[in-house]
Amino acid sequence: MPMSGKRQDLLNMLCDLSDLSALVTGSANIENFLQRTVALVSGHLGTPVCSIYLYDETADELVLKATVGLNPDAVDRVRMGDGQGLVGTVMASRQAICEGHASNNPHFRFFPETDELPYESFLAVPIQKGVVKIGVLVVQHTESDYFETSDVLALKATGAQLAAVLENARLLMDLQRMCRLPERPVGNLGFIKGQSASGGVAFARATVWGKSHGSLVAEPAVADSGTMADFRRAVKKTGEQLDVLQQRCAERLPESAALIFATHFMMLKDPKFVDRMAEQIEKGDPASRAVRQVARYYLNLFADSPHPYIREKVSDIEDLAGRLLNNLAPSSPDGNGDTSNRVVIAQALYPSELLKLAAESVAGIVLANGGVTSHVAIIARSLKIPMVVVQCPELMHLPEVTPVLVDGEVGNVYVDPSADIIARFDARNQARRQVTAHQTLNRAGTARTRDGTRVDLLANINLLGELRLAREMGAVGIGLYRTEFPFLIRPSFPSETEQYLVYRQVVAAMGDKPVVFRTLDIGGEKTLAYTDSDNEPNPELGLRSIRFTLAYRDIFEQQVRAILRAAAGSDAVGIMFPLISSVDDLLLARQVVRDCQDRLKADGLDHNDHPAIGMMIELPSVVETMAEFAAEADFFAIGTNDFVQYMLGVDRGNKRVADYYRPEHPSVLRALERVVRVAVDHGKPISVCGEMGHDEAMIPFLLGIGLRRLSIDPQFMPAVHQCIAGLEVGLCRDHARALLSAGSIDAVQKILAQF
Repeated sequence: MPMSGKRQDLLNMLCDLSDLSALVTGSANIENFLQRTVALVSGHLGTPVCSIYLYDETADELVLKATVGLNPDAVDRVRMGDGQGLVGTVMASRQAICEGHASNNPHFRFFPETDELPYESFLAVPIQKGVVKIGVLVVQHTESDYFETSDVLALKATGAQLAAVLENARLLMDLQRMCRLPERPVGNLGFIKGQSASGGVAFARATVWGKSHGSLVAEPAVADSGTMADFRRAVKKTGEQLDVLQQRCAERLPESAALIFATHFMMLKDPKFVDRMAEQIEKGDPASRAVRQVARYYLNLFADSPHPYIREKVSDIEDLAGRLLNNLAPSSPDGNGDTSNRVVIAQALYPSELLKLAAESVAGIVLANGGVTSHVAIIARSLKIPMVVVQCPELMHLPEVTPVLVDGEVGNVYVDPSADIIARFDARNQARRQVTAHQTLNRAGTARTRDGTRVDLLANINLLGELRLAREMGAVGIGLYRTEFPFLIRPSFPSETEQYLVYRQVVAAMGDKPVVFRTLDIGGEKTLAYTDSDNEPNPELGLRSIRFTLAYRDIFEQQVRAILRAAAGSDAVGIMFPLISSVDDLLLARQVVRDCQDRLKADGLDHNDHPAIGMMIELPSVVETMAEFAAEADFFAIGTNDFVQYMLGVDRGNKRVADYYRPEHPSVLRALERVVRVAVDHGKPISVCGEMGHDEAMIPFLLGIGLRRLSIDPQFMPAVHQCIAGLEVGLCRDHARALLSAGSIDAVQKILAQF
């Protein structure tokens, strides 16, 4: 082909691809669109082969989805991981590969089902949107050394133009596949190393979350059935089931009351939902088909919404419609979607979904996508549900009722464990119960070192159900009540009265012991779907925590008023502000408290007119201005989780940079020493309320720099109490000085290992 003509064809191809909307609308379905695309590219480049491979996020593989020139039977059969074959290498490196003799490349891998041996020249470019993997676009030719620089540039431009449309196609195909979740061999998974998100051990049969509702998208395996009478019975039975779940939720989670299943009840009463199903049945449709079709309509309607809050309702529709279908045709004893006393395997969970599982008495949870937000993990810990996070998408295809053992203490998962492994865990659990029984003999919240130094242990509380454990463990008070959790588990902002009723229970339960309420700490990884706050390009550095509440003063004032009212008659309540970066922020927040006090007084409502005002230390900016803060604040709490994150510039929820999140970093240790020293010099109470507070390797350092208050989850109190009892403050000071003199992480780790 003459070069000029070739360039003209490339230009024509780019012009044709610029009107992608016509290509999409003219296609009968996604598969047809992909096939038309490869035909168009092949024709303009004059290549006998053009193929599109799309990235399957669930399986972490590239899959051949459309081709011209290769054996069409290879579509959906050829799969490869990152770095496997030339196509996988393109995806892994995010770089184009152009080979005149493809089989000479050491990365070349032959797939017999493709019939690709005759094709010598190979050109492939990654299709990506930012850092998001979408797929690989490939062209091949029988002539060797066929492709030139202009071809590479043209194919790159084509991939860039196709990226957005192919991303949507990939997501839709993933959705369809995940809704069907076809059984497929998963191999001998056996032992899977993961990360603990919530402690405890669970051994039970598995169920895949969402698998029971696959019939909402896929056609049913058996014929639709059910009469109007069957449908009415299913609606009644579903309502009764929701009543039971609601009662369980209210017992375990008083702050949630009936709100977790409110959407379900509303849909059961909604004539546009249930009555539309009944209308279709009256027209002659089987009941199960009517449920499925109406549910599909609403799923599509909500899924297209630009608002995250509306999109989240998709899970409510799936859940309710799935219950109706199951009650129309009750599943077998092996269960389809029954999570009671099961190990649930899921890709991801909303807080509301986790609470539903808790209401159904789930045994344990495995998240198979390799990531979990901290608030979901905290709720799981609060509810004592073992949870492990693994990078193993194959688990989403695990056959139902497969025995699974979840070791939330270490972070391991055992699929179909042997009798020896089960026996070993039984013995370990028995030993743990004996140790716990011994530890709980020391339930004093005030611990003392060997040389008699007092260390107060306060409790971090997320949900009201933890108050009992805090009292049982003898906590000297609540050092941190995370007020965002009543917000996270509700579909909208709770009113002042709703918050007051929750906060009042906290104050009443602790009597004359101190209680510290941290004001709303949302944003970053703790997003509320109904705020659209996840639209920020960099939420960890965006409108979160105190910045959010100062920006939405009406929400802030409602919460402060609720706290002040709940604290009426108490002399031991503190209000603490998160993510304070300057004294100006602190003064603005404190003024909000004063304004609320003035209005409550004018309204004649009982309230606390002298709460202690404190702040979280989480940002590096506080270190250099600590003296100014100490002159204004009544107390401090170091949130070590965020403090480490911001000191080191590491997103602690990002597994790709997890190795950079190092609490033992010398800069972190030195900064902690400085802020504690200033607070102590000014006579202001200071505590640690992050995970470092229960890390037995770090407790000697914390005591050595002068900390005498640790605010920790109640479950850790016996172990921390025992740890402190074995320490001497003098040795802890020497240990801290040695750590502060270390200039590298490696040096710090050696000192920690020697203590």
